[in-house]
Amino acid sequence: MHLVELVIQHNSLSGRKHVTPLGWILVCVIALFVGALAFGWYRQITRNVNVMETMPSVAMAQVDDTAVPTSFPTPSAKNDAPNWSVKVIKTPLGVDMIEAPHEVTTQVLKNYDEALDDWDAHKFELDYLKTRAPEYFIGKQLSRMQGMLNWMQQEQRTVPLRDYKLLPLERSVQYAPNGTQTLLIEYIAAGKTYEYDLKTREKIDEQELPDRIVLTELSYDPSAKRWKISRIALSMDFNTKQILWQDQ
Repeated sequence: MHLVELVIQHNSLSGRKHVTPLGWILVCVIALFVGALAFGWYRQITRNVNVMETMPSVAMAQVDDTAVPTSFPTPSAKNDAPNWSVKVIKTPLGVDMIEAPHEVTTQVLKNYDEALDDWDAHKFELDYLKTRAPEYFIGKQLSRMQGMLNWMQQEQRTVPLRDYKLLPLERSVQYAPNGTQTLLIEYIAAGKTYEYDLKTREKIDEQELPDRIVLTELSYDPSAKRWKISRIALSMDFNTKQILWQDQ
């Protein structure tokens, strides 16, 4: 007896074909298998769509605790405060997200890139970096960078900030309800980071890091009219989701 005959039988009297009990069992097994594959595919493509959903403990500082309306202007404490508006939108997964005008996001990325590129271009000039640090950093991160610069001066070492390559995933900018703080999400490829001797400019130490997701908080400084790095909020292994660094 062929395999087909075990699944579909032919009635010689009526001429009709019908599925056997074994055939129905086989159909159910195939349906469950296809369903499991489809669910696994869906989970894989959505697991990293919104990093903030899986990391509720990483939050931006809030200026006020009032309820968030659908659209509202950014609070203004000074005449030179930002004048753009933000609004709440729904992501494809149905999650609320704060959206700012495209030109604001462009400025966030531009100011962030300028900070890291200028640091790396002058990483052997500590006096220059000390002078420029307040232009690129603010709050907690400014204090940390000033402390790191003092350590580098004492140890005669230096480190770049952008000694890495990005994975082929688009950077994402998520805004706080006040519109003047953001989390920049970067997907960074595995690789080595180095420390350099300040005098010889040779590599003297290295660290191997995995593919990772890094969340950097930037805050808008209205007096300088630019976005500044206010803290490194989180670094997480892209594949295992292990926390490598989390700001407290």
